[in-house]
Amino acid sequence: MGFALLFLPSRLRAESLEDAAHELAMKVCLAAHKQPVKVAWREAPQPSGYLSDRPKKVFLDQISACGMEAAENSDAPILTVTIEVTPSKVLLIASSAEAVSPQIYVIEVPRASLFVARETAPATQLKRELLWQQETPIQSALEWQDPTTMERFLFLLSESLFMRFDFENGVWKWMDSAQFLPVGPRLRAGEASLFYSHAKERVELVLGKEVCDLHLTSHFNYTCLGTEVLDRTTELSSTCDESPRYLVTGKGDYTQTDRITLASAAGAAAAADETYRGSLDMPGPVLDISVAENAKAAAAVVKNLSTGNYEVYRITAVCSN
Repeated sequence: MGFALLFLPSRLRAESLEDAAHELAMKVCLAAHKQPVKVAWREAPQPSGYLSDRPKKVFLDQISACGMEAAENSDAPILTVTIEVTPSKVLLIASSAEAVSPQIYVIEVPRASLFVARETAPATQLKRELLWQQETPIQSALEWQDPTTMERFLFLLSESLFMRFDFENGVWKWMDSAQFLPVGPRLRAGEASLFYSHAKERVELVLGKEVCDLHLTSHFNYTCLGTEVLDRTTELSSTCDESPRYLVTGKGDYTQTDRITLASAAGAAAAADETYRGSLDMPGPVLDISVAENAKAAAAVVKNLSTGNYEVYRITAVCSN
């Protein structure tokens, strides 16, 4: 790739990362031979969170339109796109380490313009929808769509019973139920739960710390594997943000109302993270959260302190106007 060393003058600035990605791609297109390239993305000196999927897509679409397809072929020349952040600007840089005369293109974006764009962009908010309620305790719940038949189901764990409901004519209808037995000593509250394993692409049951495969055939049964759960996550996709977001709950006990929060970090780190948040006040303590197989919705089990009922809510992350 015949790049020549070039530093763009500061007056050639973009007002958004998408514009900068387009400008950078055009500079690469003008200088490079029209051949496949292997694009490597890098944030320096440390991850900044600015290099999201949207500017990446703009850059790849533009070089593709110029005849430079992005290829994973190990023989293709490597084009490195780096983002660097200074106190006043964000620099988007393209370079090729394999060129005889390495070439560097730089487009800068004032950080002030990015701040305004982020402030005015649609915010992510959480939305809840009541799916089910009953007087008897519910330990866990999960929505699932059969990939073969496209039928929708709601699974509940309630007092050592696995219950299955299907969605007919706009309502959930009881389908069948089966008893599940604790492994070892009697399980305490919170030790039986449902979750969707993305690694295995199947619904699983956790009894204590042991994972059990659910066999969702005409007659429910399960097989415990003697392994501990590893890939359960509360990551939830948003309709207006590609960055990973996680559902976290408060730290109150079962006598207090609770709040579900959408945070940009999971676990203990979420408590100190005040960026990109949405929250929902719930009518009681949140007993369990399970994310559906498409990561676009979660089922939250709540004990309503006003009515005493156990309720299941569908939680989604949507864009506010």
